[in-house]
Amino acid sequence: MIRFDALLMTLLIVLATASGLGVIAAQHEVRKLHSALEREQVREQNLDVEWGRLQIEQSTLAAHRQVEDIARERLGMVSPDARQIIVLEGERP
Repeated sequence: MIRFDALLMTLLIVLATASGLGVIAAQHEVRKLHSALEREQVREQNLDVEWGRLQIEQSTLAAHRQVEDIARERLGMVSPDARQIIVLEGERP
């Protein structure tokens, strides 16, 4: 009977130790995943900022393009030939 009790106690100790190690491994994995999640959230925020900047840039470029299209279509304007461009240099105030 004493031998059975000792065996049962040893088995319980082994199971408790294995359970404790399992909890530790799970907590470690959770911490790693939480850290990765935070990194990805920061990356998402940075990408959102870049997306906003690109949208502003696109709208600016579209506005310039729209002005150019109106000048060509409605006013019949064309870009000057390189021989027609004269650069004047002078002192700046």
